Amino acid sequence: MAVLALVSDLMMQSQVGGAAQRVGVQLIVASGEAQLLERAHDGAIELVVVDLSHPGIDPVRLMQGLKPLLAESSRTLAFGPHVHKPLLEAAASAGFDAVMSRGQFHASMDQLLAGRF
Repeated sequence: MAVLALVSDLMMQSQVGGAAQRVGVQLIVASGEAQLLERAHDGAIELVVVDLSHPGIDPVRLMQGLKPLLAESSRTLAFGPHVHKPLLEAAASAGFDAVMSRGQFHASMDQLLAGRF
């Protein structure tokens, strides 16, 4: 299983990397939206994780570009600060399979990266 992630915070990126190792998934990290879309062409991507606090992220635009590139079985997950409710709501409206606060993502990271959500 391969997980494609756009995570801006280096500490969180490290934690995601550790979780990926623990559950035995390959982690592919994108540095920005363009690279995320470029790497989404890989047919082995089963989960895309997007940190909504990444500068300039527009969840609607991102999902419009991302969805056609992924296999039907691929899942998408977005997370962000709980105080940014409009951004979280925009991600849910855009069609992300799961949208949660940063704390929820952090607490369940291993399970989520293993595809259990």
